[in-house]
Amino acid sequence: MLEPRSVANTYARTLLATAQACGVAPAQVLQGLPVDEAQLADASGRISVALIHRIWKRAVTLTGEPLLGLRMAEQMKPGSFRVLGLAAVSSATLAQALAVLLRYQRLVSEAGMLAAQVDAKGNSIVSYTEQPMRFRMLPQQVEAVIGGLLLQARGFAGSSLLPLSVSFRHGPQGDLADYRKFFGIEPRFEAPVHAIGIRAADLKLALPQADADLCRMHCELAERQLAQLPQIGYVTGFAVQWLSGQASGAARIGDLAVAMEMSLRSLQRQLKAEGSSWTAVVDRARRETLMTLLQQGVSLEDAAQRLGYHDASSLSRAARRWFGKAPGQWLAAAQEAGGLRR
Repeated sequence: MLEPRSVANTYARTLLATAQACGVAPAQVLQGLPVDEAQLADASGRISVALIHRIWKRAVTLTGEPLLGLRMAEQMKPGSFRVLGLAAVSSATLAQALAVLLRYQRLVSEAGMLAAQVDAKGNSIVSYTEQPMRFRMLPQQVEAVIGGLLLQARGFAGSSLLPLSVSFRHGPQGDLADYRKFFGIEPRFEAPVHAIGIRAADLKLALPQADADLCRMHCELAERQLAQLPQIGYVTGFAVQWLSGQASGAARIGDLAVAMEMSLRSLQRQLKAEGSSWTAVVDRARRETLMTLLQQGVSLEDAAQRLGYHDASSLSRAARRWFGKAPGQWLAAAQEAGGLRR
């Protein structure tokens, strides 16, 4: 089972400040929740991912703002996330700042993970993958991440750069004109991944506040803070979620290492430290994907093809190992229990 994940108090305070800008006081948002403003005042403190999800739900409901994620992105400043923002803004180029954000993103939130891939033209495609949890992240939470990444990049570079592309797995939460105004382009919705593309030319931009000594000092501090966070389950959890979005049988452990910006040896070592392995990760990803496909009404034959099995019989044997019963029996039991997947 994965270790409890957390987010920084500074993240929660930024969300509350966004709600307040929309006319809802922080105390209203937090009413009845197991946290108050005094507890969130500790800049080095953290709260659980489950709790921030509840705060998000309250904030969206009380403000009545469907684009609250984009509104939160507008509230984010380099100083909002302490050492991480300071390290990024003092980087030499936008590419280095992006690498800093990806390296130390857990200092802000462990609800999901950003990973970058460089295409043939040198453009960077940064994707956001939710971590496996008991609940689904709200679209507004995801939009805050993608929108915040763009506005942070603009702030670092001191320019109004346009993204190469923007995509979300969910549908639009508000007027498309508002999305176009925010991003400068119209995002693609109902897409396979949450992602934003940054042009190669923009990645080379020199940052106006570049300071090699300050950047190094802040990165050293961020490294120490990162080492203090629990590592158990983090890479495994991301790997399972990442695999669910890949073509069946096509993904290799080397592809995962690239997505996580880790060396193959470091990835294998981390999986071992978490009591896992590439084989175990693939097996778990197939199990969780099969549960989803069965509940979507996908036939066992089609599921076998999607998951890279030779035939339905092979997948059925794997399902019996996973569930202790035939796929059809598992589905009937899940439906009888109200559609619970676990």
